[in-house]
Amino acid sequence: MNRVKHTKNDLQDENNERSGRKRSFSSIAPEKGNQKSRGPMVKRYKTILTCVVCHGDAHGYNFDAISCESCKAFFRRNALRSLEKLKCRGTGSCDVAFNVRKRCKICRLQKCFKCGMRKEWILSDKEKAEKLAKIEENRRLKQINDSNQQNRCSEKNNFKNEDDRSLVLSPFINEPILNDFDWFSIQFIQDCFVEAVRLNQISGIPYYPATKSIESTVDLFRIPLYISAMRLITYIKQINEFQQLDKEDQVYLVKLNLLTICFLHSIFIYDPSTDSYHEQDTTDPVVSGKDWNKTLNREFHIEMKQIRNDLIDIFQSDDIVIKLFYLILIFSNQMSLNQSIQCLKTRNSSLSIFKGQNVFTDLVYRYCLHQCGFDQAPILFLRYVNKLMKIQKLVDKIKHTINNYIDIGELSLLMQSLLM
Repeated sequence: MNRVKHTKNDLQDENNERSGRKRSFSSIAPEKGNQKSRGPMVKRYKTILTCVVCHGDAHGYNFDAISCESCKAFFRRNALRSLEKLKCRGTGSCDVAFNVRKRCKICRLQKCFKCGMRKEWILSDKEKAEKLAKIEENRRLKQINDSNQQNRCSEKNNFKNEDDRSLVLSPFINEPILNDFDWFSIQFIQDCFVEAVRLNQISGIPYYPATKSIESTVDLFRIPLYISAMRLITYIKQINEFQQLDKEDQVYLVKLNLLTICFLHSIFIYDPSTDSYHEQDTTDPVVSGKDWNKTLNREFHIEMKQIRNDLIDIFQSDDIVIKLFYLILIFSNQMSLNQSIQCLKTRNSSLSIFKGQNVFTDLVYRYCLHQCGFDQAPILFLRYVNKLMKIQKLVDKIKHTINNYIDIGELSLLMQSLLM
């Protein structure tokens, strides 16, 4: 992470929030077609995305900033070049609006950096080859997995005798709960989180083992929660199922669910032996638990402490379960109690989100079966989900009452968007 306090690129830059403060979603015409065959017509609310560099139409994140395809290509070609080789033909602060953005390369490039685009996210030829190889391996294993599932279904349908239900289970008796593709997916998910932490190293704050003082609720959202938010966004954006969603759905889910995941993440970076919060394997400063407890309200911290103890007791801080539940939560639609009716997604959009969530719900459940057995896994899984719903309820309450604690205008645009 380049800037902890004032990164202009937070989440859409936030189109990006400048437009979002007036209205987060704008309506477009209902889909055309046979209303009788397709059901009632539903308005779809579409998020406005604007390139943070040239203010042209954008379609999503590129190098950690909302940008158009032109600025994306320009940054990839020029970000690694020496700025000394580029010369400004004007005053050093040329206009780089979309209609004149090609006139001055250096001013456009400097604007890219200023808006938060990261040159370290440009892949080398070796990294591109490794990424393509990983994608191909993922695709190959998925094809094998899908083929196996089809064969199982075919075998299952061949059993016509309803009186002998034990026959239905026979094709699965010798099958492992998790296959090669599942283990590959689990390893990929863990690698994504490690990469997210690597790409978001902090600056401008004393490094570990120094203790960073948290004086107020503003500091809580400005430093530890902001750092976690940036890492979690990078983690989620690497996941194939998230990438396959429409850009507006991606933004919608991040705004809706990321703060809950941030507080959940805080549970697992807390060390009760030292009463401190610290991301493992990083140079982050330590945040004192006593300082953390001074923020927000006492009731919140008491309930979070109980939930922390319960969650750790259920799966003993299993890293795989934790990372998978982050993904299950980000794909949660309409879970927030404070969600505006204007934010509801269309049927097709909700189905895409549900399919993405179902992939990780299925995977984590089968992983629990593998770890705990058929007797214990269902009980532990439901207990875990119950605790997550309690966290969501606490976060909803914080969002509803946050103005009693702070002026959110003092926070970064990213944190403002998560609290609205």
